[in-house]
Amino acid sequence: MKKTLLFCGLFAIAAFNFMSCDDEDENNNGSTTNNGGGTTTSNLSAEFVGASDCLKNALEGIDNEDATRTSFLEAKSSISYKFDSANGELELILQDAKLNCAATPKMDIRFSGDTIIFNPYNASTGDMARCFCIFNLTSKVKGAESKVYYIRPEELTDVEDVQVLELSQKNEGVVYFSGVIYGN
Repeated sequence: MKKTLLFCGLFAIAAFNFMSCDDEDENNNGSTTNNGGGTTTSNLSAEFVGASDCLKNALEGIDNEDATRTSFLEAKSSISYKFDSANGELELILQDAKLNCAATPKMDIRFSGDTIIFNPYNASTGDMARCFCIFNLTSKVKGAESKVYYIRPEELTDVEDVQVLELSQKNEGVVYFSGVIYGN
């Protein structure tokens, strides 16, 4: 009798867990980013809009002094943003992303609660060049509201790399990150 009760109890717990996971998947339907990079607890979604052409070689105009080259390549990165409250759209432009010269630049965006996590990367699988170019990458977040969001690059995880977008106070601006953002 004890074995039967134990079996029924375990079966009930397993069935409950299965149903919970199934409900969670249904609740998140449509809430992943366009790249499948994650789920969100809200109605936010993201779309990569495009990248600029190579704006300039990252080392162009720099002499061969290692200190100058290093300081240029380690310059802070930034994101400019514009919020259209009427349409619930937030445009994000990663400025001066450093990627391989032969790159096909892209940017994934995923969400963790009210945190927007972005990741610039090279979508090309071909040969790489021996240089870096600077690109501007644009994405749109849909379903944004007039409230506070946090934004950070995926690769940088220090506290100072989390910036605040207070969309209830300001519809556009620029936020800076402490480290350089390279696309992988």
